[in-house]
This record gives sequence, C-alpha cells and structure tokens, in this order.
Amino acid sequence: MAEVKIPLRTQLAVYGSGMFANSMSNISGLIVPLWVSSFGASATLFGLVFGARHILPLLLSIHGGALMDRLGTRRVMLIFAVVNAAVPLLFPALPYIWAAIFLQTLAGLATSMGWMGAQTLIGQIMKGSAVHAGRLSLALRLGHLLGPPMIGFTWDTGGAWAAFIAMSIWGSFGFLSALALPGNTNETSQHSKITVSMLMPRLSDYLAAFRMLAISAVLFVAVITMMRNAGNVVQTGFYVVYLDEVFGLSGTLIGFLTSAAAIVGGIGSLSVGHLLRFCSAHWLLMATVTGSVIFICITPLLGTFVFLLIASALRGASLGISQPLMISILAKASGSKVQGTSVGLRNTANRLTGFIIPLLMGVLIDFVGLANGFYAIGIIVVGLLILTGLWLSRQRDIGDTSG
Repeated sequence: MAEVKIPLRTQLAVYGSGMFANSMSNISGLIVPLWVSSFGASATLFGLVFGARHILPLLLSIHGGALMDRLGTRRVMLIFAVVNAAVPLLFPALPYIWAAIFLQTLAGLATSMGWMGAQTLIGQIMKGSAVHAGRLSLALRLGHLLGPPMIGFTWDTGGAWAAFIAMSIWGSFGFLSALALPGNTNETSQHSKITVSMLMPRLSDYLAAFRMLAISAVLFVAVITMMRNAGNVVQTGFYVVYLDEVFGLSGTLIGFLTSAAAIVGGIGSLSVGHLLRFCSAHWLLMATVTGSVIFICITPLLGTFVFLLIASALRGASLGISQPLMISILAKASGSKVQGTSVGLRNTANRLTGFIIPLLMGVLIDFVGLANGFYAIGIIVVGLLILTGLWLSRQRDIGDTSG
C-alpha cells in the first residue's frame, strides 16, 4: 500500500501530541511510586494507587472516543492537555495517600485522552498507515528516552517538588502540540458550538462500541491490548518498587533502564513496515506481546544491572514493534466515522487490565512476596496469550493488515 502523504507540520503535531501525552504515564510510573513509597503503605494500598490511574479511562474511554468522532479530536485533546499539565503540581501540595489516589484518577484520564487522540488521528488523517503508526510509536520511544531520566535526575537532585514541576512543564508541551493540529481533524465533526448535552455519555455510543467486538480483528486487538498492558502495569508500578527496594537503584538509574527500552523500541517501531513483508501482522503482534510480558516478569531472576539492561532493551523492542501493529490493525478494521470510538474500545480494554492487575499483584505480593508476585502474573498472562493464539489460529476472516 502506498504511503499516505501528510504535511510535515501535521505529522509533527500528531507525533508530538502522542509523545508528550503517552510519556506522562512513564514519568508518573517513575516518580509516583517513589513518592508513595515514603508513605509506608501496604502493597495492596500501593496497588490501589497505581490502579486508580485506570478507573476513569476504563469508564469514559468509549465516551471520549465518541466525542472525538462527534466534536473533533483536536478540541478534546486540548481540554485534557491542560489537565495533564496542571495535575502534577497537586501531588507535592497534597502529601497524603488519599490525595495520591484521587490525583491518579485525574492524571490517568487526561493522559489517556491525549494518547487516544493521537491514535485516532492515525486513522482519521493517516488512514491507518502502519508507516505513520510506526513513526508515532518512534516518537513515543523518544519521549520515553528523554522524559524518565530527566525526571529521575530531577528527583535525585531537587526532590519531589522539582520533579513534579518538571513533569508539569513536560505536559505543557503536549498542549502546544495539540494546539498545532489542524482546526478540523475529522470530517464528521460539524458542531461549532459545544453544549452540555453533547458532553454527556450516551448509552448508544457504548452499545455501538461493544458491537464492534463482533469483528474478529477488533476483538483480537482488544484482547491482545489487555495482555500487553498487563506487563506495562507491572513496569509502571511494582517494577520500580523492586528496583528501588531490592536492587537499591537510584531514580536516575531506573530512568536509564527506561531509556534503554525506548532506544531499542524506536528501532523496533521503524522496522514494522519491513517485518510485515515476511509475516502477518496479527502473528507478529502475538509474538512481540508475549515477549514483552516475559521480559518484565523475569525481573527477580536478573541479578545484575547488566541483565536488567538487556531485559529492558528486549522488552523495548517488543513494545516498539507491537504498538504500531495494534494501532494499524484496529484503524483498518474500523469504519472511517468511528475511529475515535474504536480507539476508545481498545483503551477500555487497556484500562480494565490496568485497574485489575495492580490490585491482583498487590494482593499476591502481600501473600507470596514481591518476587513471586512477578512470576505469578507472568504465568497467568502467558497462559492467556497461549489461549488467544489457539483462538487466532481458527480465525479465517482476519484479512491482510500489512502496509
């Protein structure tokens, strides 16, 4: 399939919006665990803090995607970009566990909507091009490369206030990127004035989204998203706690591990178009998601920083390849007028895992210990991936998604 020709300014605005929104999750996954660890809470309560980030996106992702289809993606992204920049400042101002839980819910929704918007634009403007999805994924890896080490260094040298201020500034660039997007990012957006009734959730939007699961490719992406995100949740929560408490790594070194994954992940993202010449998109997605889960859940087996670095790099490669595949497969399987809704459906599946896994892992850790919690989650998720592979092998209606 020929590459879709998009103005460079528009491409940069889309990639920047996705990068600054998505990387806020990685930055938060670095400093919020360090911040909350000073409260002396139980592992179960830790899990609630990390899981809270996914509550509102779980409930409102489909609604947010429908709003993007109905009112315009850029409008929705701008609103939540402001929230994304403001919320970090409230963490050190409210040094309580209950405040961290509440702020995580707001931050999770804002980050989610920004990242959803960038994915929606891949479908609306770039017609689901795997090449442009790969470039978006590369931009994300660049954010993961620069953001966490910067925040980790700021935490080590300036403390909590300096780190959260830096996080706020980082989020502000997401607003500037969204501001640079074209004024009308989708043809179905025809409303010049937004009313309260337009902003209210509609049951019809949710029913329409769930009906899309009848499409095998959409169902596959929703399921594989949950499995992939299980590993992400482990990394942005208990992985940092483990590296801090067991390995004794500084915030800077933990950020360096994240950057290593980002560098290799960027290479992986750019390789997607080439890899699709040799294998189908859905099986390549299956393989890389399985690898990404294994490489994070074997963390307790890795006794030295070098092995941690290798595992982080391999996980980064797996994530870098799988991400544009999910975006491209879903965009091509969905109609042009429901790109936002389909992304909202995938994000709902994503956030369902994001809410369940921290709580489940927190309970497991309280009973079996921190290291065994990693193994238990890994066994569960890999088992579910094997079942997904068996289902996929029986599907005959998933067409070619390369290109």
